[in-house]
Amino acid sequence: MRKIIILLCLFWMGFIFYMSSNNGQISHEQSTKVVNIIEDSKSKLENKSNNQAKAEKENLAFLDKLIRKNAHGFLYMVLAILVSASFFSYKKLGRDAIVYILFICQFYAITDEFHQAFVPGRTSLVSDVLVDFIGSLVGLIIFYLIYYKIYKAKIRSRLSTKKL
Repeated sequence: MRKIIILLCLFWMGFIFYMSSNNGQISHEQSTKVVNIIEDSKSKLENKSNNQAKAEKENLAFLDKLIRKNAHGFLYMVLAILVSASFFSYKKLGRDAIVYILFICQFYAITDEFHQAFVPGRTSLVSDVLVDFIGSLVGLIIFYLIYYKIYKAKIRSRLSTKKL
């Protein structure tokens, strides 16, 4: 089981690297597809004034940026969950493990942004590293909430079986 979790973690890191290796045009097209799906699901207004068209264009640009930032956060949320599971498989939990998990995720985020600086059409932004860190925190919290919920359930079941 340990090897599978570590392989999943490495696979996810490779997936993040692959996504970061896409040039700016491909990356933009991917997020634009999501924006178009969202926009197509809305009801279309037939007659739009010039101001409405301009406002819609600004909304689409904002939505595109929002999708990109959420994608960053999601990728690192999953990474934090997988890294946490790797530590858990070696019985490394608690405060020390949290520091190491966040360090691994943050270090990978920094190296990922450094890598993006060399990809045509991509930029390296500190704000993306911050979003990645927040995504890592969310993933870590999700993992620990689920872990302790399961852990408490096991303790309750052990206590109830001892009373019988």
